Amino acid sequence: MASKSLGPHCAPSVPNNEPLTFVSCASTSFRSGSCFHIDPNCTHAWNAPIIGRKRWIFYPPGVTPPGVFPSPNGDDVCMPISIGEWFLTFWDQHVERRKDPDVKRRPLECTACPGDVLFVPHGWWHMVMNIGDEDIDGGAGGVDERGVSVALTRNYVSGSNLSDVLRFLDSRVNQISGCRDRGEAIQPDDLGREFRKALSEVKHCRSESLGEEKNDDNGEEEKGRWADLLERAEQRAKEGWGCDAWVDLPSTCASVGNADKGNCDDNAGVKDEPTNNCTKTSVLARAKQSSSCSSECGMSSTSASSGAFSFSFL
Repeated sequence: MASKSLGPHCAPSVPNNEPLTFVSCASTSFRSGSCFHIDPNCTHAWNAPIIGRKRWIFYPPGVTPPGVFPSPNGDDVCMPISIGEWFLTFWDQHVERRKDPDVKRRPLECTACPGDVLFVPHGWWHMVMNIGDEDIDGGAGGVDERGVSVALTRNYVSGSNLSDVLRFLDSRVNQISGCRDRGEAIQPDDLGREFRKALSEVKHCRSESLGEEKNDDNGEEEKGRWADLLERAEQRAKEGWGCDAWVDLPSTCASVGNADKGNCDDNAGVKDEPTNNCTKTSVLARAKQSSSCSSECGMSSTSASSGAFSFSFL
């Protein structure tokens, strides 16, 4: 996935003022990073290291990494409280997953270096560890363990994930992130409606990512409007998720196209409720049981009952 070319998911189908995107610059230290997660709101992302290398681990949509325990509706995720604990406790299970007979379920790994741009598809579980700069003398190991790691990153929406974004904004309102703690931001209940409004007001764009680039009888390139792209995405969203990372529970099917309704017509006006304490307790118990089994089976060098290992909800 690390490439200087971002491929069709980054086709120039969005104008310069593309909505629902942001660029951030993160500066972190050696062996810091982020635990397993799926990027918010069904967005794609790219990440470009400026200083230092990053080691990435990916799991395909619908394939949960070892040691990660999401609730059925995805409201809560229970996992080791730090990257180090995950490596100590679940690394052996991860290595076994590399041998999965179904190659589509195998994890992917890569190291992104300064000058690379890495594409993170929506719905993929991923974690990253900053591993320093091999070009700086770090002593016997040959790796710099002193310097910071600096990278640029951006989450965005394109034609390839637009239908899932719309479905998510309608059916997973309580999972929408990035705006709840910002008073000036559009709040989750209104985001789907305002997002659609912004798309419909964009004048023109090319729509290669939906396979809509054509030539008319005069040989001129046909340019679609965001409103046209939105209409096609709305239809796809009604047909279901385009990514295996999300499923609709029997009582929570999305009514896409109406941002005021969080569920299907049988549950009109009722949005997904946050996972209750009972469900959280069940997820936590499953996580601890799995950790204990791993230790007893000799799959981990850290015992879950030793107090050296802990889970947290994200």
